[in-house]
Parts: sequence; C-alpha cells; structure tokens
Amino acid sequence: MRPAAPAVLAAFLAAGAWSGGAWAADYRPAVCRSAVAYAGAPLHPPPSPADLDGAAGDLAGSLDPATAARLDAALDAAAAATKAHALTAAVGVPGQGLWQARRGADAASSPLFYWASVGKLATATVVLQLVEEGRLKLSDPVSRWEPDLPNGAAITVEHLLDHVGGLFSANEDAVVRRRGGRLSWDEELSVLRRHGALFCPGERWRYSNSGYAVLGRIVEQVDGRPLDRAIAARLISPLGLTGMRAIAPGDAVADIAAPVADAGPDRALDVRAPGAAGPLAATAADMVRFEQALLDGRLLKAETTRRRFERLYPMFQAGQFYGQGVMLYDVPDTPRPLYWIGHSGGGPGVRAVVAYAPRQRAFVAVALTGDGSAEAAANLLLKALAEP
Repeated sequence: MRPAAPAVLAAFLAAGAWSGGAWAADYRPAVCRSAVAYAGAPLHPPPSPADLDGAAGDLAGSLDPATAARLDAALDAAAAATKAHALTAAVGVPGQGLWQARRGADAASSPLFYWASVGKLATATVVLQLVEEGRLKLSDPVSRWEPDLPNGAAITVEHLLDHVGGLFSANEDAVVRRRGGRLSWDEELSVLRRHGALFCPGERWRYSNSGYAVLGRIVEQVDGRPLDRAIAARLISPLGLTGMRAIAPGDAVADIAAPVADAGPDRALDVRAPGAAGPLAATAADMVRFEQALLDGRLLKAETTRRRFERLYPMFQAGQFYGQGVMLYDVPDTPRPLYWIGHSGGGPGVRAVVAYAPRQRAFVAVALTGDGSAEAAANLLLKALAEP
C-alpha cells in the first residue's frame, strides 16, 4: 500500500478541518430586490455524461480476497494516520462487489456513523424529486414559504441548492457555537435576520447550512411530512437501505458512533443539530449504495442528475467545486489527477466523505470520529484498490 502523494495528502489533510465554511467576518448586510450575475472565480466544466453513466452495475457480493486484503491494510494505515477514535469504510466496484470494514468503536453498540454534510445529498435529492413531480420549481422564490428571510423574494430554490443565495450560516454565529445543540426554526430565523445577507443572490458562492435548513422547511411544507420521513419514504425505503436512517430532532442516537472532538474550542457535535444540512446516519456500505443510486438513475432522471453538475462553483478548498447538493473534486496527484464526484462533511469530532471515482469506476465512503481527514483515508483506499 502506497501513501498518498504529498501534495494531495496535504490538500486533504487541510480539508480535514472542513466544517462547511469559513467563519463569518464583519460585513455590511446586502439588501437586494433581485438576483445578480455571478462575479466569482471561474466555474468548473461539468463532467461528461459518460462519467456519470459509468456508475451503473451490480454491487452484490464481495471483492476478491487479494483486493480485500489490500483494502484492510490501507484502512489500518488510515486509522493510524487520522488518529480516528472510530472509523468505517466501504469500497464498491460495479460488477465486482463491495468491501466494508471498521476500526475502533464497538459495532454492536453503535453500528451507524454520522455523515454530517454528506447528508445534503439526501435533502437536495428530495427537493429535485419534488421538482420532477411538478410540485416545486427551481426558480421559485423562497419567500413563498418563508416570507421573513433576508432577501427571500430574490433568493430561489436553486440558489439555496448551489449555496449562492447569500444567506448567513447560523452555525457560524458566536453565541450559537458556544451554546451548541439544535436551533428551533424561530431561533435560526432570528439569527439570519440579525446578521442579514452576505451578498445578493447569485453574486458569489458561500456555504450556508441555513440555506439547507430552509430547503428542509420547504420540503416539509410541499411534501406534507417531516423531512426525516420524506427521506425515509423517498430514498431509504425504495433502495432497501436497512443500514441508513434520517435523524429527527428528538431521536435517540445511541446507535450512532459518538463524535469525539480532539482539539479546538468547540464541543463535540450533537448529530441532531444540523437537521436538513446533515440528516443521515448510516453504515459505509449503505452510503456507497446510496451514492450509486444517486448517479445511476434510480432516484432521479438522468437529465436531472446531469443538471446537478452544470454549474460547479469553486469552494473554499482548492480543487473542490459545488453543484446542486453535490461536490466535484479535482486535485493534482500522480500518476494522474484525482477526479471524484460526491460530498464531504464534518464538524467538531466527525469527518465523512462519499465519492465516485469515474476513472477507476469505483465508489468509496469513509466516516470517522475525531478530527482527521476522511478524504485522505478515502484516497488511500482507492490507491490500494488500484494496485496490482
């Protein structure tokens, strides 16, 4: 098993501190009557349709013993490098099978891991299903459902999916950070109104967990049920994912490996706090199955999936780009650049990533408790998969 190339490992280790966005600095709130043209860094070209179409294929059965042994060794190395308290991982290759393993916490008492912002994949997919059903439009202003939001008449559903709506992210508020725990909607709205908008919708990209909280509110009003039930009925049950659940506000969480914050001022994350911005707990194997279903047409039409990647905005980490609730990773490495499609997530004491690597036609999912890099661990696994 070879270690990651220094440049890409450094990039992913930096991303290990990723928690959804930079902390807010002082700014003058933007008051906007309409959206404006994008004025940020250049967008990334969309992936080719062939890269998305290559995700189909059966994941039944196990990968061959030699490959499994390499992956086991890579996971041992990742556990040591990330200093994870608990670590779970899965690798799936369509037509060949699936490998999964974990290290650390007792699997019997906590079989699931928290996937943090990776769960935005689910929230965004439910939104896009409602769009396909004609019950929602990407161009709908969010003031239709939440009239008191800053610039709500100018911000659209699509702006929120892309993180270009300009909404402050309430988890960045100093008082909210110190307090911890889940905000009620009235509390979140109060924070958003107090801070105001950071920029006019469409002008630039900035991650907002509150934007996804708004999307969750919209789903609940349009679909007529709580978000966790909508995700269960629309995504989890149809796919038969018995190792996945959507977290509701008052849920018990003893079956989820507890986040462990190793450093910094923040207490370990309460996995119920992010809500629609991070609603999933799952095994790594079911996260791989879920990611495959997102790309192979079982949850959305192929045209809808392609549109998720049409506008890919540069994120705060070099080589990361954001679409409609999806991320694209384009990071220099040897012998050729890394190219992944998926989503990362993290918070105090937890890190996660799920991705599809089109050039290897392989899926990988990693979640850990601690403050190490899930992306670096995933890269080690994919390199081990590729070894002869």
